[in-house]
Amino acid sequence: MGSGLAIGGIYYYDGQLTKVEVGSDCIPEGCLRHIKPECLRGVCNYLILGSDSREGFEPGSSVGDPSVVQGERADTIILVNEDPNLNRTVVLHIPRDLLVDIPGVGRGKINSALEHGADKMVETVEQLTGLEINHFVSVNFAGFISVVNALGGVDICVDRPLVDTLSGLNIPEAGCTNLRGSQALAFVRARHVQGDAIPDFSRIARQQQFIRAVLNKILSVGSTFRLPSLIQAAEDNLVLDHNLGLYDLRDLTNELAQVGQEGVTFRVTPAVPVLIDEVSYVELVEERALPLFERIRDGEDLGSLGKQEESTPLSPADITVQVFDAGSSGDAAEVANYLGRSGFAVVDEVQPAPAGLTGSHVVYSSGFGKEKAVVTSYLPLLPELFSEAPIDGADVTVVVDSDFQGIAPED
Repeated sequence: MGSGLAIGGIYYYDGQLTKVEVGSDCIPEGCLRHIKPECLRGVCNYLILGSDSREGFEPGSSVGDPSVVQGERADTIILVNEDPNLNRTVVLHIPRDLLVDIPGVGRGKINSALEHGADKMVETVEQLTGLEINHFVSVNFAGFISVVNALGGVDICVDRPLVDTLSGLNIPEAGCTNLRGSQALAFVRARHVQGDAIPDFSRIARQQQFIRAVLNKILSVGSTFRLPSLIQAAEDNLVLDHNLGLYDLRDLTNELAQVGQEGVTFRVTPAVPVLIDEVSYVELVEERALPLFERIRDGEDLGSLGKQEESTPLSPADITVQVFDAGSSGDAAEVANYLGRSGFAVVDEVQPAPAGLTGSHVVYSSGFGKEKAVVTSYLPLLPELFSEAPIDGADVTVVVDSDFQGIAPED
């Protein structure tokens, strides 16, 4: 009885969604002609857009309303490559200011391709990456806010104050907060945070951190069963391709749960800032970007390609951490929870510390100095410990013992 009601609910909410026809023979206007509905060998590519449309906002809104900010561009561009054969999901961010050839239009920022229709954006991303797009999802600002609020907000921890008066972001001190509504939107959109060397790259790093924190929440509380309610929250501000249903989104969420946090890797299209005719762009670094696209397509190891952006610290989202308990009386679980809310990929459950590994430390090995530096910025009271032999399955290991003094200094 319960499963029948659940299935009926999914079908009902699926029927309420805005869907776009697909196929090479559909009418060009309002049609996704470049979507390839068949996933090759089970590998699916999802193009997910955060649209900057202000539909759904009343006049005077802090983010603007349709009468002030007109049109629609892609504020966030993410290509998700789900490969069940490798138990791997790649979340690839494409900088919105990336200078590309927009087919039939000319050179321009990739986010402007959406002004020529969703299909033009699909075609542009396919041309850029060489990856066929199987599914399309677009959510505007109002939809993003609705989903975050339906989740009860997203718990996020930061290692420094984050304030941007233009976006409205106001996290005045390091620590943890529950982001809801416009603050959550400001967190993923902020481009004028003090201390950011290259604002757009820092913005992407925070988006990765936010997505990882969302995954940490939905995978830990079983939100796959609440998918219809999350979709309902955004249904008026969400667009899907005709072949993508709630069952498919549920299956994608289940796949993420099966691969775990460490099975989801975040990458950024390698690019560098350039100024052309006094307009700021980012330009593709082909010698790093093209191999990254090829390795994603061919299911190969990605190495370090696209892992770190120029003049920008590694995002916690791309750092896997194993937490060991060496007799902490519960502090290790608190640390693991904190690191998950900070956007790190915390490996499995807290494990007992191996014999001989005592004292509270951040443990790292050769080649993981950058990862260690990010972890210690979140755990400044833990001393660092170099180890010749890396711990399998993690970039950095955190050991929590009875000498643990806390996550951060007290004021």
